[in-house]
Amino acid sequence: MAVLKCKMCGGTIEFKEGATVGVCESCGTKQTFPRLDDERKANLYDRANHFRRNNEFDKAAAIYEQILNEDTTDAEAYWSLVLCNYGIEYVEDPSTKRRVPTVNRAQFTSIFDDDNYKSAIEHADSAQRELYEDEAKAINDIQKRILAISQKEEPFDVFICYKETDNNGRRTPDSVLANDLYHQLVQEGFKVFFARITLEDKLGTAYEPYIFAALNSAKVMVALGTKAEYFNAVWVKNEWSRYLSLVKKSGGKKILIPAYKDMDPYDLPDEFSHLQAQDMSKLGFMQDLIRGIKKIAKADTSKATLKETVAVGSDNKKVAPLIERAFLFLEDGKWQDAGIYCEKVLDINPKNAEAYLGKLMAELQVKSRKELADLAEPFDNNENYAKVLRFADEKLEEEVRGYITYINERNENERLSNIYDSAIRDMNVAATEEQCKMAAEKFKSISGFKDADDLALKCIDNAEICRKDKIYYDAIMRLSEDYLTLRDYESALVSLKKISGWKDTDEQISNCQKKIEDLKVVEEKRNYNLKHLKKILILAASIIIVIIVAIFAFESNKKYNEAISLINSGDYDVAYSLLAEIGKYGIIKSNKYERALQYIDMKEYGKASLLLKGINYKDSESKLNLLIEQHPIVSILLAEVGTNVDFGSYEQVDYMSGYKYPIEWIVLDKNKITGEVLLLSEYNLWLSGGGNIITWETSGIRSYLNGDFYDEAFSDIEKQYIQSKYIINEGENNTNDKIFLLSLDEANKYFKSDMERKTKPTSYATRYLSPYKLKRTQDETNNSCSFWLRSPGYNGNYRSCVMYDGSVSEFGSIRDKIGIRPALWVKCN
Repeated sequence: MAVLKCKMCGGTIEFKEGATVGVCESCGTKQTFPRLDDERKANLYDRANHFRRNNEFDKAAAIYEQILNEDTTDAEAYWSLVLCNYGIEYVEDPSTKRRVPTVNRAQFTSIFDDDNYKSAIEHADSAQRELYEDEAKAINDIQKRILAISQKEEPFDVFICYKETDNNGRRTPDSVLANDLYHQLVQEGFKVFFARITLEDKLGTAYEPYIFAALNSAKVMVALGTKAEYFNAVWVKNEWSRYLSLVKKSGGKKILIPAYKDMDPYDLPDEFSHLQAQDMSKLGFMQDLIRGIKKIAKADTSKATLKETVAVGSDNKKVAPLIERAFLFLEDGKWQDAGIYCEKVLDINPKNAEAYLGKLMAELQVKSRKELADLAEPFDNNENYAKVLRFADEKLEEEVRGYITYINERNENERLSNIYDSAIRDMNVAATEEQCKMAAEKFKSISGFKDADDLALKCIDNAEICRKDKIYYDAIMRLSEDYLTLRDYESALVSLKKISGWKDTDEQISNCQKKIEDLKVVEEKRNYNLKHLKKILILAASIIIVIIVAIFAFESNKKYNEAISLINSGDYDVAYSLLAEIGKYGIIKSNKYERALQYIDMKEYGKASLLLKGINYKDSESKLNLLIEQHPIVSILLAEVGTNVDFGSYEQVDYMSGYKYPIEWIVLDKNKITGEVLLLSEYNLWLSGGGNIITWETSGIRSYLNGDFYDEAFSDIEKQYIQSKYIINEGENNTNDKIFLLSLDEANKYFKSDMERKTKPTSYATRYLSPYKLKRTQDETNNSCSFWLRSPGYNGNYRSCVMYDGSVSEFGSIRDKIGIRPALWVKCN
């Protein structure tokens, strides 16, 4: 039986593995279940559902996204993102005692048009799909009621976001400050949303319609607080995080102003780090704030009212100014006002295509016609779009059809690009015949796109190379094993003949054939000797040792002594087998040694070192040490994953001393077939501000790593081993780099825990940085330090990073000096 927490009440549910629908015994609600492949996934769902039940929708959504990164067909994860997107909270219905949904994050977009909902329906089984559709209908009905109420609300200039009461139900200092701010702003002529007063006549009703209307209409939000915990309180964060999303879409028409008092500004939420925060204790704060709001909201100018009445008749001269007003409202993002004026036009002329276009733009929340082309999905199933085409002239019809064509072509190009990038990534890491063929199939699925056809052929060629390499290396590994029998050589010979002409296969075939002939001679001698040895051993025990030593060349005293003991006890057959084995072991060591010398002559030092390692034959140890000394790359090849190696050199102690120390690297990954090894520097070699990373492709850090750092840190010989790799950059252009930073996925993939990810800066990196500058990036106790990743964070100004405690921050940062921890691939063979 599988176990999961109820996503509605938190009760424990036991259900049969594979079941996708069931009933919670605690709350009696029928609900859908995820497909649980392992305990880790179940834990992720329980954690995400816990956050969602507590209305921490952003935290929950991040975990659902993590689940989808690992399985893009998980219907329940898509549905859970829908619940987060619309802020669905399940509350108990007093009459039925069942849990019913409420909407805490209303949107103009219908749930049926939500991409995550569409994906949930696409990947759900029939039982899941039925529940999703029923619940979506209920949510959609709730949202319609919210929108209907919100459209009746007058627009606001300012939204005050704050924490009203503390955990004990007492009024917070924030509430008092917000009350003072409210009255000051009202005196200046602003229409202000202040929950304590604005919602006081709404007791007993849902607040969401009024909050939704205020968030969408307000041009300014002031988020104020006296404690970090108040800023991050669930409902406070729900308001300012929703408003931040609107700010991003507003094109500068909306702004969020953080205001704090009696707290360190560094304790403000990280999401505010790109905003100009205001200190409420500073003299002149209120005057500065009001002056700034006036510039944005323009409250000092007389506000137009929506009380104009238009008589229905044949006076179409009134249509033009109404259309103009509607499109001006669209430019300002006043969607409701624009819709009202479009309706006024349609009251005069029901066939006015421009009015239907205005309604379409208001519904889709775009400010100009050109922005229609920037929408994520085509809108050709929209009723207003259909009416635009029905009543438009030829020019307008061609224009709006062109937007649909552009969106479809752009989305198709993005789809093809995503498959192409995925295939490139698969091709670069493919190490087996099957993996190469899978990459080839991806390229074939987008035949004709870029160079997909050529790369498909290249993958097929690589598959054949991998097939032959596997046969070759399997045979070579078998031939390198100890105590090979005649059958072992014969088996290897059969394999090698399948790839005759590949690499040095023909030479290996010849060697195998020679060994087979030699072993057959030895076998014949062994059979002959075995027949006569018993007689000799019985007749002359005192001569036995001399005869055996003369016949067999042995290297192991332990086995030799064991054989003598067996002879003395009369167990002659086993004694003979041990002595024969000693001779064979010497032959095997000799073969490995000779093969290693051949590889040295061929300058394949990696293969030579693997053969010389541990055979203890002749001068094998000194030859291996010489290879390591003359070719540092050999020590990297011999190192295990997780161990440290030296490669290159860089200043690490005295700033500008010019003296370089060997760079210490962690071996993160090894490809045994290609001989490639992934290295990550053990320490942060220097510190850099996140503002230096606009995108990874254009960042100064990337330029320095692949330019000055590459030239300064590595010798010409070392550079020969550093590989240029095709780097996948999620959400940005992919790049070809020799030196790079880890991505979010790689930071999670290569480390098992936060503790393993933790690292320190070199003294060179921190020598001239004050403790204050390191405050946000350094753990003062153990000197651990954050480091940058190449993946984007919250927006174009943020970059993801690993924090000083080793945790991965997908949100990222911009303001701090954070460590640079280079990574690179070297090819050892």
